[in-house]
Amino acid sequence: MRIAYFLNEFPSLSQTFVFNQITGMIDKGHDIDIYARRRFETEERHVQIENYGLMNRTRYLFDIPDGYLKRLMLAIELVLKRGVWRKPRLLFNALVSFENARDLLKMRSIYSVLAVADRGRYDIIHCQFGTLGPLALKLRNIGAIEGEIVTSFRGYDITRQSGNHAALYKELFQRGALFLPVSKSLRKELEAAGCPPGKVKVLHSGIDCRLFGFSGHRKCHDGTIRLLTIGRFVEKKGIEFTLAAVANVLKSGLKIHYTLVGDGKLKSRIERQIVENHLEETVTLSGWCDHDEVVRLMDESHLLMAPSVTAEDGDEEGIPNVVKEAMAKGLPVLSTWHGGIPELVEDGVSGYLVPERDVTALTDRLSSFCNHPEKWTEMGNRAREKIDAEFDMMRINDELERVYSDIMQEGV
Repeated sequence: MRIAYFLNEFPSLSQTFVFNQITGMIDKGHDIDIYARRRFETEERHVQIENYGLMNRTRYLFDIPDGYLKRLMLAIELVLKRGVWRKPRLLFNALVSFENARDLLKMRSIYSVLAVADRGRYDIIHCQFGTLGPLALKLRNIGAIEGEIVTSFRGYDITRQSGNHAALYKELFQRGALFLPVSKSLRKELEAAGCPPGKVKVLHSGIDCRLFGFSGHRKCHDGTIRLLTIGRFVEKKGIEFTLAAVANVLKSGLKIHYTLVGDGKLKSRIERQIVENHLEETVTLSGWCDHDEVVRLMDESHLLMAPSVTAEDGDEEGIPNVVKEAMAKGLPVLSTWHGGIPELVEDGVSGYLVPERDVTALTDRLSSFCNHPEKWTEMGNRAREKIDAEFDMMRINDELERVYSDIMQEGV
């Protein structure tokens, strides 16, 4: 099959689920191209990017120079170089598809057309986030790209209150082939926004369990219980609530060390909270870490803290990948009744779930976990079993390939 993947940014370090899908399809022998809205500027690279030559497969839809004259000259060069001059109707459609004067000056439509127009027909156009679906549909409508459109929904793209989802996705719901929410909770959101139930299939994001070998029982050698959170420092990750719970539990005399891996716009607020609660000796801010360092931290930790909340703008999680990765390592999880997390973490079995933003409940569960180490091993075992059964990348990629094949057969 020829498959085009539409992404927001590439190569994004936090989106391992995208790499897993793309490389999984390459391993199966499919011809893959990548189209990203923008570059993710970083010197760090996933090993998969180099091993699979993913940068050579990637074009950027809005890689547009500053300055109108430079934009115009590069556009003319690409029209000639990529043979798009042979498609006058397509160029006309691109020119008349500008939505406003700013779009005209930026040449966004022209550049997005030039990114895809010489690549030929695809069997599948897979948009990795819902907000990319209308863009792919627009390009198909004006004749720049061909193929059946499959759209994944992962959280913010259907839960944020800032958008009228019914209006935004109306045409996509009508003309798209299939919609793949990563959780049952997001399926409900999609259907509430008007997506035909017959076009919806829940497909979890998988992880490569080979990269997260089961660690087994973790002993508390020096009496310090090690907690871990990994994620962007944004509202929906709920980090402020774990810091409050950690401060409360420390008052009981327990020895705790809490490592936060990540970065983001709320970093200064988190730093202030650490100081205000006198947690400087308890909390370590590690910044972003590579895979090997993340695995090492999981091996050394006793509990993953993932207290996700619904953000003020409605942004929600699907099912966080880092929770899957920790569970694959046999790490129990303290999280919330939020989004698709209850589809992954079984309360009292592989971890604990508490209501969102409930510091008292978080404190009680954290204290209980710390005081009952005899439960840790069994929780870790159940966590790994859950991942092997439902979230293994190999199985999910097999299922995705079947989904693609079914769509192609229906289109014949």
